Amino acid sequence: MRQKSELRPYQDRICTHLYQHDAALAVLRPGGGKTVTALTAIEELIRGKVIRHALVIAPKRVARVVWPDEIELWKHTTKLRYTVLDGAPIERTFELRQVGVSCRDITIVGLDIAQWLCEQLADKPDDSPLFDLLVIDEISRLRNPKSKRAAALAKQAYRFKLIWGLTGTLRPNSAMDLFMPARVVTRGKLWGRSFYKWQKEHFYPTDFQQYNWAPLPGAEDKLNAEIAPYIATVADGELIQAEPTIVFDHVELPPAARASYDRMERMMTVDPGEETIIAYSAAIATGKLAQIANGFVYDEGKTAQRTAQRMHDAKRDWLGDIIETATGPTLLVYEFIEDLKLMQELVPDLHYLGAGASDKDSGEAIALWNRGLLPFMALHPASGGHGLNLQHGGSDMAWMAPTWSPEHWEQTIARINRSGQTKQVMVRVCVARNTVDELKLDRVYHKMSAQEAFEAYLRGRQKRNKAA
Repeated sequence: MRQKSELRPYQDRICTHLYQHDAALAVLRPGGGKTVTALTAIEELIRGKVIRHALVIAPKRVARVVWPDEIELWKHTTKLRYTVLDGAPIERTFELRQVGVSCRDITIVGLDIAQWLCEQLADKPDDSPLFDLLVIDEISRLRNPKSKRAAALAKQAYRFKLIWGLTGTLRPNSAMDLFMPARVVTRGKLWGRSFYKWQKEHFYPTDFQQYNWAPLPGAEDKLNAEIAPYIATVADGELIQAEPTIVFDHVELPPAARASYDRMERMMTVDPGEETIIAYSAAIATGKLAQIANGFVYDEGKTAQRTAQRMHDAKRDWLGDIIETATGPTLLVYEFIEDLKLMQELVPDLHYLGAGASDKDSGEAIALWNRGLLPFMALHPASGGHGLNLQHGGSDMAWMAPTWSPEHWEQTIARINRSGQTKQVMVRVCVARNTVDELKLDRVYHKMSAQEAFEAYLRGRQKRNKAA
């Protein structure tokens, strides 16, 4: 369990800013620790009896996994009592009614049900603990002024005593992205409530249909100066370290996928479709388990062409979050060809380094990446793990799954964490909880031998079976 003393100086500074302001924006790139920073401020407010309750809205996976994990990770936050609103509407409604009745400090809600939440809030009295503090994680997702979700939250915003927004970047596309987050956090006090009036005052259309707009001379400087007092952020220099920052993002297998995974683990068979898939050896079964953890399973069946059966979208949702919240060019590391296909679905015209890419295409992709012209590029550790200099194109990397190979792990990260890199390297790894993903981590990250990692995995499996 980590100690409060381990918080970095900039986290203490941002925490103080949040504590002292009833309207605040914390801008901190992924891995910088914005969740625990906000939790620390929440804990201090509750302990000081400044607030009774905090309502947290976050992207679905972040709400269900990241916030609970962070609460349990730190000694000073582990006593915070929380509930994640999930399940059927009737169950969520019941849990929401318990705020103020039961002893709960934090209610965590997925952004996917934010509109439902706003409908429920409309019937609550203004003195409800629900309106003490609102924290919106990844508030940049509310940047679209036409979003019903953003409009619903803006409508309820005036009822909250304090509102904080957390994000890696406030304006991923243009200065116009600032309006809706500012509209919600400041309850319309900063720039009013009409986006279109504000847009016409500070921007002009660059085409006849008025699809594209550019800032008027001096407008960006003016807007930046006006929103700056609300923002607490961190300079790049404060984040640069000799070692890369490694963040493990855990996802849960949905019940049906978990049942299939457990069956393959116990019986070496799985039924994703019309035919049963059988693993004829422990090695094949291990490969199938890794596939299921990633969201699919290959049917090696009767035809020469193998097909993939989709099992779940947990990692797809994670990847969508990565793409949506990227603060800079990001390398997407894939394990299976199905992972690459998924990446290509989410990122059209995605360049990649791996089997199937010609030397010419790979060379062009590397050149474009190092010139900063590719927001995303995919690579397979076996193809991109050695010899490539990719540090000039970006400092962020996201793995769909851990690799089995310690060499591939170290060499792939070294493609961007090397001489000439001017920013803190950030590595995000998606780990399906209670799967072979954790076995891989023990191999490559905790420096265990293959046998030690396997024994650790078996102990965890036995513990899970006993609990079941």
